[in-house]
Amino acid sequence: MCLPAHTTLELVACVMIAIRYTMDIAGVFDHYSDSGPGSVALCILFDGATLVTIGLHGGTASVVVLTLDRYWKIVLSIHHRKYYRRWMLYVGLFVPWLNGVAVHLLPATGTTRIVDGLCYPTKFWPRPHMEKVRS
Repeated sequence: MCLPAHTTLELVACVMIAIRYTMDIAGVFDHYSDSGPGSVALCILFDGATLVTIGLHGGTASVVVLTLDRYWKIVLSIHHRKYYRRWMLYVGLFVPWLNGVAVHLLPATGTTRIVDGLCYPTKFWPRPHMEKVRS
């Protein structure tokens, strides 16, 4: 069911790791000239490794969904044949992508800042106890 989603998410993670380290070696992240939307997007998505994390979290969630699906299909086969619907496949394919976005992209968007030309991913939390929950 979710094997193509898992493979795609792992591929996304690997490609983003390669792109991020190539950009790091090239010195792209050394200094941000402004705090415009392009610089903030570069800071959040690549320098903060958000795209890498989306792939990694999504790949893990995909394995969990696949495991639960196989358990349901093998151990509870009669229940599976009776209650399985096509929309469950689509939910199982969508949840891993949503997990990666919800766990890292949304918090990173609100807590990342560029200060004095340097990117600080997930450093500026609205309340001090929020950072403790994330850790």
